[in-house]
Amino acid sequence: MRAHLVDLLPLLAAVLVILAREVWLAHRRNLVNRALHEARRPLQAIALSLPAGPGRLTPALPVWQAIRALGELDRQVNGGAPDQSRPEPIACRLMTEACVRRWQSRARMAGSGIEMRWTGPEALVTGDPAMLSAAVENLIVNAIEHGGPRIVVRALVVGRRLRIEVSDNGKCHRPAERSDCPAEVMARLRGKERHGHGLAVVRDAAREHDGRLELDLDEQGSTATLVLPCSTRVAVSAPGLVGIEA
Repeated sequence: MRAHLVDLLPLLAAVLVILAREVWLAHRRNLVNRALHEARRPLQAIALSLPAGPGRLTPALPVWQAIRALGELDRQVNGGAPDQSRPEPIACRLMTEACVRRWQSRARMAGSGIEMRWTGPEALVTGDPAMLSAAVENLIVNAIEHGGPRIVVRALVVGRRLRIEVSDNGKCHRPAERSDCPAEVMARLRGKERHGHGLAVVRDAAREHDGRLELDLDEQGSTATLVLPCSTRVAVSAPGLVGIEA
């Protein structure tokens, strides 16, 4: 009888380890859910207090993007179906200009400048404004953090295709030029390993909108291009430059 009990000891130990792990995971899940609750509430209050505008291309858009990201984290922790987006027409020049303006101050902190060039008429893409804005912003942030100092956002409408290119001259990759800039300090605080999460966001957005992401990397810099199917309309104003930074 005692021999049988001894044989069962490894099994009992394994069960106790599993139970202890489940208790620990439940405790961690409870802490994560509490943090999600506390993070979502002030973000919603901030978003609702900001001025409204046409569609979702409003000052509150970055806040709603954060709320959406928290919702995705909630689903990964607790399960549940993803939110169903409602496709709507997106004025892509307006969207791209807004993305550039949001990140001009961040570019200045990194010693960079962003120049926007739009060629052709306004382009309308049917889809999710928050997802496409996040895609364009990720390309801009990648150029700021890993490229620069001259960043050019070009948009070209050819027939039924819109090409949004974000290019940089890559000079910030030289150690002698990046050692003292604010971006390098932030990179050290953040950790220098690149995980590719931003480009994954762009690829997902391209796939959801029947488009594609193209990358061109060389010693002179890099260019990332988001290609999207679109319809066009006559431009209200002539193509020009937006937000040129020295």
